Amino acid sequence: MSPVAAQTAVFSPTHVVRRVSIRTWIASHVVALNIASLVIVVLLVAGYIFQVNASISQGYQIRELENKLDELSLMNQNLELETRKSQSLDHVAKSVKMLGFVEAEMPNYISGSEPTFAMAE
Repeated sequence: MSPVAAQTAVFSPTHVVRRVSIRTWIASHVVALNIASLVIVVLLVAGYIFQVNASISQGYQIRELENKLDELSLMNQNLELETRKSQSLDHVAKSVKMLGFVEAEMPNYISGSEPTFAMAE
């Protein structure tokens, strides 16, 4: 072969492009596809576990808040009962006697119809 023919053979446009079918590409890359599939499955499982744990954690928080609400509701009922007891007439009557108050007789009212004066100093 002549040097000119060798140069034209290297740069010739008769270069053949080989097409690879999908089946042959999959067959030649089975290991890589299996690893990629395994990684995707592991990521999905990890995401699911994370989501379930977050839901369970929120469930425990809701339960604790409901218990606290029940306790506060019971305390509120007890305080309301105590308030009603302290405002009842029997309790007020007992408290008045304990403080040494006596019943008022006939009260004397001051009439405001007549003008009153005070001496200035």
